[in-house]
Amino acid sequence: MDFFDDDATSQAPVRERSSSPSRRRSNPRRTRIQRILILAAILFIIVFALAWWARSCQQSRKVASYRTYFEGVAAAISDSAALGKQLDQIVASPTKFSRKELTAKLAELSAKQNEIAVRADRLEPPDTLSSEQSVFAEGMKVRADGYKLFETTMLGTLGKKKVNPAKLAALAGYFSGPDAYYTSRVYLPARNTLSQQGVTDVLVPTATFYLNAKTFDTARLEQMLNSMGSSTKLAGIHGVGLISVTAQPGDIALTKAATTDVPASAGLSFDVKVQNQGDVAEENVAVTAELKLPGGSVLTKGGTIATIASGQTQTVTIQGFAIPAEALSKVSTLTVTAGPVPGERVKTNNVGQFKILLQLQ
Repeated sequence: MDFFDDDATSQAPVRERSSSPSRRRSNPRRTRIQRILILAAILFIIVFALAWWARSCQQSRKVASYRTYFEGVAAAISDSAALGKQLDQIVASPTKFSRKELTAKLAELSAKQNEIAVRADRLEPPDTLSSEQSVFAEGMKVRADGYKLFETTMLGTLGKKKVNPAKLAALAGYFSGPDAYYTSRVYLPARNTLSQQGVTDVLVPTATFYLNAKTFDTARLEQMLNSMGSSTKLAGIHGVGLISVTAQPGDIALTKAATTDVPASAGLSFDVKVQNQGDVAEENVAVTAELKLPGGSVLTKGGTIATIASGQTQTVTIQGFAIPAEALSKVSTLTVTAGPVPGERVKTNNVGQFKILLQLQ
């Protein structure tokens, strides 16, 4: 064998390895890194999606809480304004009601505003509006007080009490005040709060009806009171009747048809029973008893019944008669008069006259 041939053979160039992808051996470390990066990207996307969803849900709950709260506020404001419109109609035309209807209507308005106040107090605001809620609830309570005071004053008017229009006008603050406080202490701060919270699609309701209403204009109130005073429809039927007279002691019933023997004791008194025969409660009903003695002198005593409801009967005792000796064993005449009350037209049943024979026992 020739040396060069051997050398040529030994020095023949080594065949290079193929660099095609199919022949390339993979790097395990690089594969793991790639997989970790892919997994991290997926986890990031999941976490981001969860965070976005949680934030979206939180924002939705926040918006829902504001919306629910202000829907309750709006309902209370609207219902209270509706009562104000009915109140204004009463002031404008009280005589379209009967006495009974007006009394019932006033009680209804007062009760409904009180219900609104209770409902307003039970509203649950978001924490950011707790102070505004307190102002709003208190305002509805103040207005409820106003309706009750208006009802009481009007009932006094129906009871023939003289009411100065200025007294009713002074109640205006109970009605308009809550709206003024709401505007400055609830409406404006609430809008700022919603803006800070990023809530843009919830409306804060306004409350302006009572601020603009002319219900408590003094001239209107005076006209209302005048029309009520001249209305027979609202004045009602007034009248009392004398039911019976009983002499004491002894519980002796007096009759108009005969002379009744009555003991002439130091404690002589007469129980007078009076009935309210109208449809209006009567107050301070005067009752007088005149005892005409045989010699012509007259002893007069009186009493007062504080109040008698319609259809009811009350008794007043009249006493203090000092019977002179010359009147004993002789017939005297007792005249008892109940009322009349203001506005009473039929007075024939107010008076009773009785013959009595005063005797010592």
